[in-house]
Amino acid sequence: MTRHAPKRPDQGFTLIEVMIAVLITAIAMAGIIGLYTSETRASGTARHSTEAAVLAQDQLERLRTTAAVSGSETGLTAAGAAGGIFDRAWTVTPIVGSYTDIAVTVTWPEEGYAVQPTVTLYGRRN
Repeated sequence: MTRHAPKRPDQGFTLIEVMIAVLITAIAMAGIIGLYTSETRASGTARHSTEAAVLAQDQLERLRTTAAVSGSETGLTAAGAAGGIFDRAWTVTPIVGSYTDIAVTVTWPEEGYAVQPTVTLYGRRN
């Protein structure tokens, strides 16, 4: 009587199992890359919006404290220096009495947007 070793189930992965694992990993990575791309774009847009609001507020406060006329500046950085992406325009409109309405608009190009983003602030000086 001869003894045979007990049969063991096959160990390891089959080719189809490896292919399915690679496919699932590729789909997950594509989703993560898409999420990263949209988050990066949203973060840039939020940063530019905040910088534009600061530029507009700075100019609005400057115009509220001085006697100024309408005007514009192009190519501003977030700090208000030359060489950036922001354009700033302001309108000073005298109204009844000694009051003056002020509107400051800041625009900039944003990748992926059909319409140019704009921030507009309004104020009044007496």
